[in-house]
Formats: sequence, structure tokens, C-alpha cells
Amino acid sequence: MRRIISTKPSSNVVICAAGGGKTTHIVREALANPAQRVAILTYTDNNIQGIRKCVVEENKVPAAYIEVLSWFTFLLRELTRPYQNVLYSKRVKGIHWVAGRSDKYATADNIGRYYFGNSDLIYSDKIARFACACNEASGGRVFARLRERFDRIYIDEIQDMAGWDLELLEAMMRAGINLTLVGDHRQPTFRTNYAGKNSGYGGYKIIKKFREWEKRGLCTVDYQTHTHRCNQAITDFADALYAAEPKTESHNKEETKHDGVFHIRLEDVAGYIETWRPQVLRYDKTSKCAGLPAMNFGISKGMTFDRVMIFPNKVMGTWLRTGEDKHIDGSRAKIYVAVTRARYSVVFVHADPPGLKGIVKYPA
Repeated sequence: MRRIISTKPSSNVVICAAGGGKTTHIVREALANPAQRVAILTYTDNNIQGIRKCVVEENKVPAAYIEVLSWFTFLLRELTRPYQNVLYSKRVKGIHWVAGRSDKYATADNIGRYYFGNSDLIYSDKIARFACACNEASGGRVFARLRERFDRIYIDEIQDMAGWDLELLEAMMRAGINLTLVGDHRQPTFRTNYAGKNSGYGGYKIIKKFREWEKRGLCTVDYQTHTHRCNQAITDFADALYAAEPKTESHNKEETKHDGVFHIRLEDVAGYIETWRPQVLRYDKTSKCAGLPAMNFGISKGMTFDRVMIFPNKVMGTWLRTGEDKHIDGSRAKIYVAVTRARYSVVFVHADPPGLKGIVKYPA
């Protein structure tokens, strides 16, 4: 009898719908085997605090075998400093944060200038590339050390990764480092850097990179197509923003006296707020919200509210009126985030009859 050997990749990408409980999924999986040494990485400080809180809630106490780190702390501590001397003699003291692209005229063979500006701080948009270069120059020791440090590395909000981050992750998978990458490419409201590398895979298009990895046998790609947060009416409306994606099933079966997606005239806003107490959301600080305190769409990411009221900007107003998606090509992700914050109801402050399906006038 021939022995069948599994060739299934040891790394995986998990796409979770908004409200699907991806942080809980990561933490429970990490806690399931205390014998494993695990790192959980994410980009923003808010996500770090959320993961640490979830670990304590699930485990009652912090788990010593789980390290929760920011992406850049991981890059600096685990991938840059241990073998930096193979390329650069000055100790790397920290990160030089770059809003756009650093020194566009330096070449990679000029190590000091290209990566550091001849200082002891490494450019944030090039640190992932430096990690790759260190691993190559050291004969693979960077990744060999990482395999000894962690049995599995989880990365939350994988859609935030950009530039050389994607090259680094691919190199790690090829080196046999076990990765679980979790996120939702429909919610790319942040990005780790603006390097030119992999610019064709930015934002929503990062799913193409995942599919390429899957085709090369580096990882599997799986969807979790359920939400515990939004009711089905809200879920269907959000799904329509990305019609090509798998449909999402709501596990929120609770019914209230006001459920679904609505539009409302400005003069009815005060009465609506008095009755239903929604969280007011806006695209950004330039959006007019009738003087009401409001939260930007991007800031609301990861949060849950019973009800939200959305003040559309001009572009969204045109989209609501015409029903034509072309008007929101640059803001689709943020709209998806805003709509999927709500458990029971979403209301757009928009008087005109909407050209979109699934929106009901309030009051009827």
C-alpha cells in the first residue's frame, strides 16, 4: 500500500466578513495549543489593544506563550536587528516614519542612504525590504531564527499590508514559516506604507496576491462568509458593494421595531436621533453633519453600534440618487466599513428617492 503524503500548504489566508469575529477566531486558535509559541501581529495600536483584551477575555489571564506585537515592532525586533550587521554597522535604534516614499533618488546598493538616510533610523517604507536583504545576505539566518522563535505567526488585518511587506510574507512562506493571514480585502482603510513595490495589489486588489500565492502552492485561501453583527438586510446591502464576492449570511436573527437600511430627510433627523439614538458617521471632517458630533468612517473600523446614521458627502449623494457604483470607486471600502458597523439599522441622511435597492424611506 502506497503511503499518501499531504502537500497542503502550512500557511493560510482567511477572509472574514465584517462582524465575522476574526479577532476571536485568531485568539481561540492561538490558545488551543499551549505547547506552541505564537506571535499575533497587526498594524494599528487599536487592533493591538483589541487582541490583548480578547486574549484575556478568552483565557482569563494573559497567555505567556502568545506575543502580541505591532507589525513594525516585529519587523524591527525580529527581522532587522538580529542580523543587521551583515549589511549595516550602525545599530538600528528605531524607525523613521515616512508618510509617502523616502529618498526616491537613492539606490538599494547604497545601504546607508537608501534604507537609513545615513542615520540610525530605518525608513518605514523600506524596513521590510531590508529584512529580505538581511536574510539573503546572512544565508537565510534571519528566517531560520524566526522558525525557532515561533511555531506559527498570525497577522490580523492583512489587507493593510503593502509594498515590500508582501514580498517579505511570500519569502517567509517559501522558507517554511507557518503563517495565518486574516482580514477582509473589502475593508482596506489603512496601509502600512506607500512604497511603489506591489502597487498593483493595493487595497481591495490584495486578493489577487493571495490567489497568486494559492496558485503557487504557498498557502490556501478560505472565506468565512458569516457575520454575527449585521442583520440580513444590512448584510445584503453591504454585499451589493462588492457583488463579485461570496454572499454573507447573518447570524444576527434578533428583530427590533426598526431594522434595515433607510433614508431620511434632514428635517427629520432630530426626531430620529431622539427615538433611536444612532451613532453618527461621516466620510471625513469636511462632511456636514447638521452640527452633530460625528465619527469618521475610518475611525469606526472594528467598532459595533446598534444603529448608525450616515451623512453622505457629495460623491455618496450622487451614488445614492443614481444607484451607479462608478461614483464611489474611490470610497467603496469606507462606505462598506460604515454600513457594517450597525447591528439593526442604517439610515442615510438623503432626501431624494434613492436609486439603490434595499433602502426604505423613514418615516414610511
